[in-house]
Amino acid sequence: MVFNNPSYLWALWGLLIPLAIHLWSKKEAKTVKIGSVQLLEESNSRQSSSIQLNEWLLLLLRMLIVSLVVFVMAGPQWPSNNSKQQLAYVVEPSLMEHPEVKKVMDSLALDFPVYVLEPGFSTWEVDSDAINTSETPNYWQLVQQMDSLPSDSLVIFTKARVQGFKSMRPSTQKKLHWVVMASDSIQNTPIGAIENMEGVQLITQLGNSERTQFMKAALTDAESYQKSNDSIQGTRNGANFRVPLMKRDTIKIQIIADEGFENDKKFIAAAFSAISGYLKQPIHIVENNNGDSNQNVPDLGIWLRESICDREGRWLVYQQDSFASQLITKGPTANRNHLASRLNTQNTLEGHLTEQLLELLDLDSEWKSMVSKNDMRQLVVNELRPKYVQATSKKERASFTDVTPWLLVCLAVLMIVERLMAYVKKQ
Repeated sequence: MVFNNPSYLWALWGLLIPLAIHLWSKKEAKTVKIGSVQLLEESNSRQSSSIQLNEWLLLLLRMLIVSLVVFVMAGPQWPSNNSKQQLAYVVEPSLMEHPEVKKVMDSLALDFPVYVLEPGFSTWEVDSDAINTSETPNYWQLVQQMDSLPSDSLVIFTKARVQGFKSMRPSTQKKLHWVVMASDSIQNTPIGAIENMEGVQLITQLGNSERTQFMKAALTDAESYQKSNDSIQGTRNGANFRVPLMKRDTIKIQIIADEGFENDKKFIAAAFSAISGYLKQPIHIVENNNGDSNQNVPDLGIWLRESICDREGRWLVYQQDSFASQLITKGPTANRNHLASRLNTQNTLEGHLTEQLLELLDLDSEWKSMVSKNDMRQLVVNELRPKYVQATSKKERASFTDVTPWLLVCLAVLMIVERLMAYVKKQ
């Protein structure tokens, strides 16, 4: 037996826990009723210092349960005697109804195994119902699990969406041949709407397999749409849409500054004025030179003091740094950023103060999940290849069968038996 995650086997030290519990536990004393103590003879009292295990069978069951839990986490695999196929096919679930892919799979299913690109790699049958899903799989994570498939070479039909390639490039002992099903369609999907001073703007995501871009268009009264508190629905370009509606409220900025920072405050106020015009959204600046902590938490605070900022929320804190490469640098936490220099006409322009302040507001955080969901960009075949590792030993070349489902069944049975025995034994 081999394990995908052998480091979890260190948890077998947990077997000492039920052993210690049984060593320290004591049996419940039995009460014997007698008529009189006069006939009892005095005996020499003797203390026993020996430690005896209590309930051997219950202890064995509990140690088996702990062992099975550790083995399940370690990912056990048993060497399989099944003969290896020279070639197998793996298809991404969202391509199961693709006409070209379906035609190829129907002709190959009788001669070569066809697996679904999902955890567990279930076998695809010709007469089975197609798996209808648009969710992009985690390609790199699945590549690491492909070594358990009983085939030397794998042909993978995939959309190769950019959003599915996460973490580091993995290593594999399989020869992978990627077939990217490129899409020629152009995406035109409304993903949200923004309500500001000038009305409602519909945000549309445009893209194809190579690029993604966005377009803002104002919804006029002549267009058919309905607005509710948190969504908007209507018809655009002949298609119905329903998207979340986000209202651009007034952005609250608080500036706390010592004397001598008057010019810095003027440059910051001018930058926020430009941002307000660009966003078409009001920005309200409050100056609190006394540092009154009773003020509400602002959307962004500016701390122009030599002292340490201990306020809640997102703050831009002045901290001189002559070696900083940017005017605004990242601080020790996500809500702390540093203004590395005093402001003047030159560095506010060359350091892009306005652009960096706009980035600090982080107004597009709510859009990230929607943009990722509709991202159609694809990687080319040369960028998909993982690191190939040649199998050197017979053990590495063997095919394996995942025994985790069997262990889970045994674990469930043992837990039921242990609970019943513990109830009977009162342990």
